[in-house]
Amino acid sequence: MNKLRINRITDLPSPRSLPLLGHTYLFLPGGPYKAEQLTEAVSDLTKQFGPILRLNLGGANMVITTDADHTETLFRNEGLRPVRPPFPALYHYRKRTFNSVGVVPGNGEEWHKFRAGVNPLLKTGLLNAYQRQQENVAEAFVKYVKSRSDEDGLLLDTYEHLMSFAIEGISVVCPGRRFSGSDGEFEDIKMASKMFMDGLYKTLVGPPLWKLYDTEGYKQLKSSHRIIYKMLREHLKDLRSKYDTNPSDLKDSNPFMYTLLDNKSLSEDDCNMLALEIFFGGIDTTATTLTLTLNYLAQNKDIQNKAKRYLALDDGDSYLKACIKETLRLSPTAGANSRFLARDTVLGGYLIPKNTLVSAFSSVTSTSREYFESPDRYHPDRWLRNSKESFHKFASLPFGYGPRMCPGKRLVMNEMVVLLKEILRNFELSTDDTSPVRMVYRMNRVPEKAVNIKFKCL
Repeated sequence: MNKLRINRITDLPSPRSLPLLGHTYLFLPGGPYKAEQLTEAVSDLTKQFGPILRLNLGGANMVITTDADHTETLFRNEGLRPVRPPFPALYHYRKRTFNSVGVVPGNGEEWHKFRAGVNPLLKTGLLNAYQRQQENVAEAFVKYVKSRSDEDGLLLDTYEHLMSFAIEGISVVCPGRRFSGSDGEFEDIKMASKMFMDGLYKTLVGPPLWKLYDTEGYKQLKSSHRIIYKMLREHLKDLRSKYDTNPSDLKDSNPFMYTLLDNKSLSEDDCNMLALEIFFGGIDTTATTLTLTLNYLAQNKDIQNKAKRYLALDDGDSYLKACIKETLRLSPTAGANSRFLARDTVLGGYLIPKNTLVSAFSSVTSTSREYFESPDRYHPDRWLRNSKESFHKFASLPFGYGPRMCPGKRLVMNEMVVLLKEILRNFELSTDDTSPVRMVYRMNRVPEKAVNIKFKCL
């Protein structure tokens, strides 16, 4: 009986490698690909070499896959302390400046401690406490749109405006003081959010020159943190005073911040850092996903009208959630899920050694004809429970999976549904630009161009 042959990692298909550079040359000026269009680069490479290939970047082998079965294997074997690529510049700066690093740059037991501090965000009961406040923010944004759009209802660069909504929306949960445009802080927060994402990406993909001097990316990390930390510091001091004097009142008015301050394994510095992370994390991706969802609805009148009909039903939220899921399938803000293997693992007939970095590009599988019918079509119905379409569970993973799944998934999903409901009740959406919106990497993926939408009052 013939045994199935298991190949080595060195047998994986791979582009031509150059001395010293490895495959880095592919993304350098003059090379065939751009780092900001990494999803398109991976899609092209897998067309040439198959769904799993090897790249040597920065002197280390990594495995790229666009096979959903491989993604499932990766997650099923990641263990309780999944290890993903670290952000050494971010870790270094936070540890030195704030004596705490938070969830994003850490791994192992250190990561697990911080992760436990944000897990309450996944509890539906806790999030229900913020429902009315989120509705108030959504109602305020509708008034904002009416005041900011022109006589035809046109709102230029909708993403910029939705960043303001996202800032206000996350602020009612963390830090628990509702920011508003009148605070005069929005523009600084927007700038800080963009600097953080740019700095994180530059220090991740570039050579570690930040160890020698403050590179542009490292300066962006520093500036962004200083802006937000300064804004949060006084409010967090007030929260601690409330926690010390009347904890039950804080628990009722702001249950998440109560759970954060009540976590005995976290120091004051740790709580400050987690508050900063949650606040940062609730801005960029929320604004991007809402911008693209509104654009898809504006381009697809039948779907927009169907969503409005669903609003009259008891389960009206279900169709809006399907719209968001379809947006994140076609235009995910995350490019890939990456892990260092906890043990030797066979992927696609290749034995990948322990501690090898594997990147599963769900931003490629989510638009693949192999996994979805009419993959280029915006079709939210495919996500409804009564849909006859079936697809691989691991083909679209905008929030990740397992222990390192995005802890803000339920919070941000509810926040977006609340806003979409309010917008659809008040406006008819349209756009003069029916072309697809390409995505580019700024750590997360963001729209390549300004998205302009018309909001016609009903």
